[in-house]
Amino acid sequence: MTRFGRTSKLVAAALGGALVLSACSSDDSSGNGGDTDAASGTGDGPSGSIYVANDQEYDSYNNTVATGNSLKNSVVNLWVTTGFWHFGEDGSVQRNTEFGTYELTSEDPLTVEYTIHEDAVWSDGVPIDCNDATLWWAQQGAHLTTEREVDVLDDEGEPTGETETQEQPLFSVIGTGGIEDVQSPGCEGDEKTFTLVYDRPYADWESNGPSGGNTSMMPAHVVAEQGGFDSVEDFTQAILDEDVDALEEAATFFNEGWTIQGSLPDESLLPSSGPFKLSGYEPGSTVTLSYNEEYWGEAPGVAEVVYRLVPGTEQPQALQNGDVQIIQPQPDADIKDQLQAMPGVVLEEFDQYVYEHLDFNFDSGSLADDVRLREAFTLCVPRDVIVQRLINPIAETAEPQDVRNVAPFEPNYEAAVEYSGGDQYGQADIEAARDLLEEADAVGTTVRIGAIADNQRRENTAQLIKESCDEAGFDIQPYFEANFFDLDGGLSQNTYDVAMYAWVGSAQVSGWNSTFRSAECTPEGKGNNNGCYANEELDEVLSEILETTDLDAQAELIYEVERILWEDLVTIPLFAHPGLLAYADNLENVKPSPAQDSYVWNQPEWRIG
Repeated sequence: MTRFGRTSKLVAAALGGALVLSACSSDDSSGNGGDTDAASGTGDGPSGSIYVANDQEYDSYNNTVATGNSLKNSVVNLWVTTGFWHFGEDGSVQRNTEFGTYELTSEDPLTVEYTIHEDAVWSDGVPIDCNDATLWWAQQGAHLTTEREVDVLDDEGEPTGETETQEQPLFSVIGTGGIEDVQSPGCEGDEKTFTLVYDRPYADWESNGPSGGNTSMMPAHVVAEQGGFDSVEDFTQAILDEDVDALEEAATFFNEGWTIQGSLPDESLLPSSGPFKLSGYEPGSTVTLSYNEEYWGEAPGVAEVVYRLVPGTEQPQALQNGDVQIIQPQPDADIKDQLQAMPGVVLEEFDQYVYEHLDFNFDSGSLADDVRLREAFTLCVPRDVIVQRLINPIAETAEPQDVRNVAPFEPNYEAAVEYSGGDQYGQADIEAARDLLEEADAVGTTVRIGAIADNQRRENTAQLIKESCDEAGFDIQPYFEANFFDLDGGLSQNTYDVAMYAWVGSAQVSGWNSTFRSAECTPEGKGNNNGCYANEELDEVLSEILETTDLDAQAELIYEVERILWEDLVTIPLFAHPGLLAYADNLENVKPSPAQDSYVWNQPEWRIG
């Protein structure tokens, strides 16, 4: 599930992370202006700049690792580190034939052959090839592990001063999404073709190869050099030999070396495989993408895209002032009213695979050990009031979302709700909540609700929960952190009792693999399972989903996932985010998408009219 979400994985950001839903269709169109396999920019290249609002500061060139997996990074990186596919305007998989092609060559065993475009090179001139694919396979499938010393935390999430040894993936990964069941790509160097052979069927094979975003191929030659290898071929061989000791330094760079701290790393460490490259960064202000002149495909429509850091509540004014030309603010009635009244602005309203939710902390939270306390909290959360006061002014027909993994606009939503009983907590029941607290001798239990700072709607949501749940007998203590989604923030460190954020996803089902599957409860090891929930029964259902290609059978398994999540009270879905996208009316080809590639899904096509 960008913690604003999910592809085969998810993504988190100002919203949260990404998730999965049902199977999706695909087509063979390039998301980059059609099938322009060998076309290159002509003349003097593109010109002009477009400024885009981003409400959190960009902090990683590598959003394939758990600590970089946020929408704030994925929107910037999508067309810097590209791949064989991305999500299109309707949320379905679109093949990016400028990067390369792929085809299913066998169903038993499931075999997919990939061919990287013969002219494809990183922006430093190094060919994109099988060395990169081998690194991608090793990381995305967590095929190599190592033992690491990690801090032991107390019940408040603070270090005790003690450490323990845990086995963890050598290369940090968000979720393995079926690649753990894939044999080695079968290449050892500069080949342009590689093959993925699955040990078992995989429902989302179409979207399981290297993509843009959080399943990108990263530059193996850079990792090799930073890891002390004499050549990228030696690095690849170390991966194939499973020489973990030799790979430790390279893995440390891969996991941590692309984090942005005050300035961009040296340009040599940031090569691009897409039409744009990272070219500028001003802390607390902007990150700039410029045309990658080494790109072998069609040139983008503008020379620069500049992401400007603008808090959500300030974005309409920034758009009106001309400081930015594109904004996608979080749903807010006042913001919608401002945008509707603004001359020279196009406002798009749309459905999207984004939902707000509350997640329990099963590692060290105050409600972790007693389902009665989680049920009492669930009973006192006024889901209907939250929607009526905060969402209906934007989307008048919106209702509380009663399941997590099927969007309200999808045809099987009602069936999922009916099967799982997800509508039983639609309205707060203060008396029932208090009865459970008294039965558990837990009246007065403190619940710290953690969320990202500078989000008025979340502050209002927390206040509504506090008013209702304090009445039931809890002591609700909301807190808001600017670094909530960072490695040292509450979500990673499990310093909350209940976390409030959003997942941004797609119609793919494989994202559940990292969001609800049992995992090591460390910032680097838990993937998208932020609350560290574990259930062997659910793990088995998730595994079955990944192997089920029949849509009817798949739907039944999805309903079973929802039943278990409600039975254990793992998360509380609140509402689907109504999509708002606003942009200056002199821009062309700016279009929303319901999936986690968001409004940047066709960024190379943007033009200034």
